[in-house]
Amino acid sequence: MNRLRLIIVAGCVMIAGGQQAQAVDSLGSIAASLTLTNGCLINGSPSQSGINFGTLNFGSQPATFSTLSTQLTGAASGNTFAIQCTTTSYTVQVTSNTNVTTPGTTIGTPGTPARYLMNAANTTGVAYSLYTDATYNTVVANNAPLPVASTTGGTNNYTLYGRIQGGGNSVTVAPGVYTDVINVSVTY
Repeated sequence: MNRLRLIIVAGCVMIAGGQQAQAVDSLGSIAASLTLTNGCLINGSPSQSGINFGTLNFGSQPATFSTLSTQLTGAASGNTFAIQCTTTSYTVQVTSNTNVTTPGTTIGTPGTPARYLMNAANTTGVAYSLYTDATYNTVVANNAPLPVASTTGGTNNYTLYGRIQGGGNSVTVAPGVYTDVINVSVTY
């Protein structure tokens, strides 16, 4: 009886071994996704840092000046910088400038907020103010939205004006190069 079972089992194994193995398909999927967030082109570039918003250059003047004025230059569109965003809910603002501490010697009338063009030794500062208009009536406050100067083809353009009042008119003002850095942010 054990022998008969052994023969039957061996026969079944031989029959099963002679059959080909069936192919098995394993099925599944791969999820693909993309999340797009708001973005802005500033002067035509999608960069988020190191952006050139332009220059306020008061030029080369005699140290005996009284009042000096300038407008933003060197931006993408001459006297303006251009911003185009995927959202209308964005703000452009001057956040700060490097030289805010009253220097030992101040030339000109300090504004609010305080801004100074400083000489290389950081001992003398020329007080200046930023404005949003060519009539120098609207002072730019830190962290306050700048108004749009113009809109062209869906792109908003912004500009700044600088003015120094109550300047030297004195031969005791030290000649030299005076600089500051104005920080601008676009929040969207």
